[in-house]
Amino acid sequence: MIATPRSTTLSPDRVTALGYCPDCYTTGTISLVVAGQSRCHTHLVDQRLLVEFTGAGQARLAATSGTRRRPVYPTGLQTPCVPCAAAGRDKQGLPRDGEGSEALCWSCWRSRTDRQAVRQRQRLVAELRERLDVDEPAGCAACGEPEPVPTCWLCGYSWLAQARADHEHAVALEAAATAARFAQLAEVTEARERVDALTAWTNRLTETVTAFQIGESWGRPVWLLADALARDAAARVSRRGRRSALGRVCAVLAVNADRRSGRRAMPGRAETAELAGCDSTRPVTDAWRRAEALGWCTRTEQGRRLSYAERCATGRAQARATFDITPLHRGPLHHSDPAARTAYLADALDILAGLLEHARGLLAAAQERVDALEARAGGWIDYREQVRRRRMRQAVAGVRDQARHQATNFRTPHTVSSTMSVYSCLSRGLLISPSIASAPSRDRQSRRKDGASRSSTRSGVDRGPARSHAVQRPRPAQSERGASPAVRPRPEWSEWAYDLARAVQARWVWLRGASLPRVAATLGAALGPNWTAEALDAWVRRARPRPLLVEPDSPVGYLRAVLEDALTGPVAPPHPARRHAEHRRALVATQAAAQREHQDVVRAGQDDRDQAAVQPGRRSPAAEAALAAIRARTSGHLRRTDRAALLDTTAAECEWPEVAQPGAGLPPALRP
Repeated sequence: MIATPRSTTLSPDRVTALGYCPDCYTTGTISLVVAGQSRCHTHLVDQRLLVEFTGAGQARLAATSGTRRRPVYPTGLQTPCVPCAAAGRDKQGLPRDGEGSEALCWSCWRSRTDRQAVRQRQRLVAELRERLDVDEPAGCAACGEPEPVPTCWLCGYSWLAQARADHEHAVALEAAATAARFAQLAEVTEARERVDALTAWTNRLTETVTAFQIGESWGRPVWLLADALARDAAARVSRRGRRSALGRVCAVLAVNADRRSGRRAMPGRAETAELAGCDSTRPVTDAWRRAEALGWCTRTEQGRRLSYAERCATGRAQARATFDITPLHRGPLHHSDPAARTAYLADALDILAGLLEHARGLLAAAQERVDALEARAGGWIDYREQVRRRRMRQAVAGVRDQARHQATNFRTPHTVSSTMSVYSCLSRGLLISPSIASAPSRDRQSRRKDGASRSSTRSGVDRGPARSHAVQRPRPAQSERGASPAVRPRPEWSEWAYDLARAVQARWVWLRGASLPRVAATLGAALGPNWTAEALDAWVRRARPRPLLVEPDSPVGYLRAVLEDALTGPVAPPHPARRHAEHRRALVATQAAAQREHQDVVRAGQDDRDQAAVQPGRRSPAAEAALAAIRARTSGHLRRTDRAALLDTTAAECEWPEVAQPGAGLPPALRP
């Protein structure tokens, strides 16, 4: 019996261990695999196709990662590249070294060929050196070191190190420029936020003063400030000492608080010192303590240093103190003497007008700083913004002048009888005078027996808040015609001199400590509206050979002297200047006076010469004098002969010119 050999089936692991592809073995094909791989190049990737659906619901074929994505054609050689298949890339290749060799794609075959060529060239060079007996240097040809040195230009790849250093330097410069740009933007943003804060504060002051003038409830801070001044005056025992900052600090608190209730006033210590015009925070602390002692306000929250979590949440390092101002109807003056508070309304308006002027100066300085930063950053100022700023300055100046005018013309209420209160009621806008009781006559002495005085004459240092001189400008005396005093006109330079003064103070450091009105008056009296701070600085440095002083004793006097030196020279300035025009007019007047004096001297000399000279046919001055003497000694009834006899003695004094005689020849002057 012939036995048929049994077909033996090997396990996939056994086939892989023998070096064959298990997938090909199951189909009856024998295929070797690359060392280190478990499949042949045909079965290294998964060729299954999947169906997927898009977001719109459309079905499409999706190949898994690593599957064959190239189309399989029925004809041609379909052999994948062995190195690319081992790396997971789907690329076709050809057996470059004949049938049975590894299939390589173009890039793999070119790389292998180049490497072989390099090795062959190195082998040929080595053989040539051995034949020629040439010693190959063991180290670098430039420095001789066996190992590369970073400082050597040949073996240390210095060009690469220099390129790396240049790149690092360029990166550092770019990072520094970016950081500087961000710092500049942060500075501009901070300056703009300061301008916005000062603008809001100026608007709040303007609204407060305007509301008080028209009688609205938002003008209550004026009454609160008057209440604080009245409390302070009533608590004082002496009026000696310098002016306190209590009024300005209380004004900042009153305006910053809620306009209806007067609560939640928290302007901050440093910000209050800046808005009130104080040099440090010490006057603010003293004023807060004084206001609390007077009962004008109550501190509800104490300022403290915030914790780390609070600083991260709020962005501030300190928590501000919060004050609640005592309402007017709960104060002691509401029940004892309400007129005492009204007496200080003029002072309150004057203080608010001063704060408004100070806020206007701070806002102008902040706007100039923003303009300078934007100009440095390459920006410009919009024309609409310039117009808005000018209108705002004019509006603030109008409100300030109106507040000061109202404070000046405010009539101090005084305690009189009901029959004498008509004028005071008209100043308050009332048509019917209220019944005002007469003040008690305790501790008063009449100036005369049959008459009463309106002012208090009692002895003592403190005479109470209702004194006649409690207001800076008391009520003027009634005139016969009732005409108001003439308003002093504003100077012509008031429109432009203040802006020029601020710009000059920002440019000249030694002038910053001087008073702004004095600097504006000095510049306005010497310059014109066309001048700028840059033009003035350039002209002064060009016209004066000496440099400017750093710390002069009198800044305004030194400024006047500098302008006098720069504008009184022979060269005309770039812009019309009032001082230069006055100097030219003075020079012309001086020259004209000198010329007139010289002409008078010349004319007087000519007159004297003419009088001394003897004209032909006339008597000399001596003969005329003798004739006048004779006339004075004799009477007027003498006969002509007698007068001729008296004049015979003086006739010889007449000098007649020499008359040419016939045959005498030429005159003596024409003789050769």
